[in-house]
Amino acid sequence: MAAKKRDFYIVDQDKDLFVVDKPAGLLAVPIPDSDVKNLFDLVADHLGKHGVRVGCVHRIDRYTSGLMVFAKNERAYDDLYEKFREHTPNRTYLAVVRGLLQQDEGTLSHHLKLIKEGFRNIVVDPSEEGATPARLSYKVKERFLENTLVEVQLDTGLKNQIRVQFNEIGHQLVGDQHYAPEEKGEPLINRQALHAYRLSFEHPRHGRTVNYEAKIPADMMRLIEKFRWKKESRS
Repeated sequence: MAAKKRDFYIVDQDKDLFVVDKPAGLLAVPIPDSDVKNLFDLVADHLGKHGVRVGCVHRIDRYTSGLMVFAKNERAYDDLYEKFREHTPNRTYLAVVRGLLQQDEGTLSHHLKLIKEGFRNIVVDPSEEGATPARLSYKVKERFLENTLVEVQLDTGLKNQIRVQFNEIGHQLVGDQHYAPEEKGEPLINRQALHAYRLSFEHPRHGRTVNYEAKIPADMMRLIEKFRWKKESRS
């Protein structure tokens, strides 16, 4: 069972790895010239007391909750950094999107480009300079009256990829006003409804696959239960 430490939950740790469940609203890594609280500094401070230097090998959005893994030594860092750069870990998210996805499962393939305005990705033509392939697969977990709970598997790992790609097909994430300014949000959740809930990869020391899971946070669970109740009350 995860044990709470300061502003994050420790999911698991060993000589090489430190796996945590990041709460929504906490930055994953520091912002230059800013003293805003962030997960990397908190983890570094926690492990530093035990003489361990920490390395960050990937990140998730500030207002996305869920799993992040840190390396506790240089060997583990080099191995994991390369794995995430090559997109070999299995990264699975849960998202609540607007509208009803018609297919039970599918894939989304676009080309994204990072722009300075808002420091965000946009969908562009593959021929445009700076265009980077983005691909994900999804499965519908539950349909409500006007929203869908979907499980998303990343094949690539670009900034805000899930948010950008679902917005592009007209199914913006609930609460994501950055990519969908028309999104009004919900009173039960004050962020995008996105949670990194499963993560698996080959361990850098012994090579066996390790699997981690972070339960759905309370705010997303309340949102799901509200949409589920509204659907059931109509039937």
